[in-house]
Amino acid sequence: MKFQAKLFLITLVIPALLTIGCKKNDDGDNEDPNNNQLPALYRAIMTDKLVDADYWQEEPAILAAGLGFTDINGIPDLGASGQTLEQTKALVRLHGGGWHNIISSAPEDEIPLRARTSGASVFQITESFGYSSPLGDGLPMELSHPVLASTVEREDILIYLNTGETVVPSNISVMPNMEFNERSTLVMNGNFGNRINPDEDGAIYPVKFEIVGNLLLVTPSGLIDATGLTFGDGTAPLTAYRTGAGPRLCAAKLTHAQAGLAGEGAPTTIQDDSFPNDLVSLYGDNAQYRLRVLTTGGFSPDGVRSMYPSEFERYFRVGVAPEGVAADDYENLLWLIKTDTEYVLQGYGKLIVHGLAELGQLRGDYDDSYLEDHDNQIDIVLSGDEEAAARIVVVYIPAEHPYSPFYNPGGPGSIPDPNTIYSEPGPTYYQPVTVALDDPMQVSFEL
Repeated sequence: MKFQAKLFLITLVIPALLTIGCKKNDDGDNEDPNNNQLPALYRAIMTDKLVDADYWQEEPAILAAGLGFTDINGIPDLGASGQTLEQTKALVRLHGGGWHNIISSAPEDEIPLRARTSGASVFQITESFGYSSPLGDGLPMELSHPVLASTVEREDILIYLNTGETVVPSNISVMPNMEFNERSTLVMNGNFGNRINPDEDGAIYPVKFEIVGNLLLVTPSGLIDATGLTFGDGTAPLTAYRTGAGPRLCAAKLTHAQAGLAGEGAPTTIQDDSFPNDLVSLYGDNAQYRLRVLTTGGFSPDGVRSMYPSEFERYFRVGVAPEGVAADDYENLLWLIKTDTEYVLQGYGKLIVHGLAELGQLRGDYDDSYLEDHDNQIDIVLSGDEEAAARIVVVYIPAEHPYSPFYNPGGPGSIPDPNTIYSEPGPTYYQPVTVALDDPMQVSFEL
């Protein structure tokens, strides 16, 4: 079915944005709580406010979607009062979650649980996603444009499984992509599959996604009804439990450093340990250009540990096209591979990569206690001549030695359990870059 966008005048849709529709809850009842009965944190997260929020292409689309990991978004009793660290670790392991053994000089009681595991308690999930999802599977969906969050409902998303069944999420949220300049990624939890490789008997996994409710996207032309957008062909597995199917990139965009800065920050304090994390706060005047990438799953060295601003050289390369060289002629591109190193593009000027941003706060040094925001945006920070910057054409993830691959939150942590199946690492990947130096491709919205 070909998607035909429905353009609404903002004045016509505002009344519909003030309430959340009724749907079945987790127990099968017909009525959901009204908006005022949902957790206050969730209601704050799902604000409609957007400030210079990135969109990635002109045509509305689902850029990516797939089962990221199973069973760990809603672990019962995780972090219960009086629970020892060993008991917490055993509970995470019981449900197949990754665990990272912390090496840090930070006091033990100051290290957040998120630095040790990507598993989340039922309470944490309910508070930030509105509804519970005991032992929920996590599934991100990346969209071309930021959403109008008050129009996002669980039953807006229909998920087709390889078994012939269709399911809807138990919950859905923009969390953790809740900064005012983000909000183009939705994360949902529920029962979407298992950890069996699609090549083996008994595997259950999504094969197609469809937006079936009146979920609105915010575009430069106004609000667009995303009903009818699909992703997947109905056959190919959309799961990270398949070799080479771990997290990758689905968009990349180059802007000036100031683009989006007004939208830094979030409507709640739950990510405050990671703020400020913008490129100017970390790199000051060295930050001239922001190469923002959009990921299909949380990017982590092992599924648990936070990524450091200093780790560009471990994971990324940036390709720049000399005169007369095509963007996909990878052998003849100028590759930026080292930080704080001047690269000269003949006839266009110089470029320097300074590091990464949109992770966590600046530190003098980084260790396992470091906490980033674990969302789907990462910024590569550059300086140099604009004519040279405008020739940036691709972000490359080598993912093979001496580089490292990325894992989503279903990864193993630092010491894998040999009896547990974890989600797969991401592949080698080339992501084309949209140069948006003249028009940063951003939108704002506030009632």
